[in-house]
Amino acid sequence: MRFLRTDIRQPLAFISAGHLHSRRSWTHSRRVIDSFEIIIGVKGTQYIQQQNDRFEVGPGNALLILPGETHFGYQPSEGELTFYWVHFLCPGNAIICKEEEWLEDRIQRESEGQHAVKNEYAYLPLFFRCGHPDKIDILFHQLQHLANSKLIHHSALHYRMTSLFLELAEQADSGHATGALIPPDPLVAEIVEWIRIHTAEPLTASIIADKYGYNRDYLSRQFKRFLGRNLHEYILAQKLFKAKSLLAGTNRTVKQIAHDVGIPDEKYFIRLFRKHEHLTPTGYRNAYYLKHMNVE
Repeated sequence: MRFLRTDIRQPLAFISAGHLHSRRSWTHSRRVIDSFEIIIGVKGTQYIQQQNDRFEVGPGNALLILPGETHFGYQPSEGELTFYWVHFLCPGNAIICKEEEWLEDRIQRESEGQHAVKNEYAYLPLFFRCGHPDKIDILFHQLQHLANSKLIHHSALHYRMTSLFLELAEQADSGHATGALIPPDPLVAEIVEWIRIHTAEPLTASIIADKYGYNRDYLSRQFKRFLGRNLHEYILAQKLFKAKSLLAGTNRTVKQIAHDVGIPDEKYFIRLFRKHEHLTPTGYRNAYYLKHMNVE
């Protein structure tokens, strides 16, 4: 696996971003570009070849396209397809390196621990699976909103682009380091996946404890240990992540979104959202509604 290593003492240079949605089978055109591009799968699978390497970019997958390298769709997608794309340039002397260099750098940082010097570089693999695609979804919508706004300070786009890049780098680094994008405890990992699938249901810590036959307080301690938040906090966070994604990326009403995340009481949902996000759901949507979408 190849990695992009770039200097992060300066922001990346944002060029453009968009959101492609095809209602039918779609194939990426053959081309060579003079910038970096990140493609993030949302729905369906896109089949892309870069030089001699083939990638299947499905939901939650991220692919880095390199400048000067030929890339194209080697087969059409099957049915509906949605993905995000963003073009950018790196400051200074960005290089493409092998996984061994990334691993050596990571081992050195871990050995230095809290005494490690400030890291001046970030690494991004050419292809990886996002550990928290909801976070990427929100950051991408924020970037698109800025890109389609009349800005006084255009540099805000470059810093927002850098924020998205660093979040992707963090998620990629975590996934490569553990060998899997799941918590190290099998029980916690299983419950995390179950919560993801059942986010639309009215979940509570007690319901999950009963389902898995464990004491609620024990499960909460395990979640706190491995994920940094107790079970109740984790459930709420997942519901709010899903709600923010739907607010930014769909035209569904607040009432419908509340139902989509398993909170049927719209007024309670609004109070909960405002408490944790410091904005009403409508306020959040209005803050990030501008976007560039390709529909084919």
